[in-house]
Amino acid sequence: MNLNLIAEILSLGRDLADAAVAPNVRQQAAAADILLKIIRKGIQAYQDHTGQALDPSLIKIEAPI
Repeated sequence: MNLNLIAEILSLGRDLADAAVAPNVRQQAAAADILLKIIRKGIQAYQDHTGQALDPSLIKIEAPI
């Protein structure tokens, strides 16, 4: 994974934390958008690292604790 991609994911994480501090409707919508961007960056990181497209069957629902 390249450093630029890591920096972008970290920046999105910081933006998400900022959105969580001010919980209003606009910030909640922004948080949802930021989460989607993080997911897309994660997929990009996977593809850059493996050279393959992400297999959706690898994504599983987490079991409740």
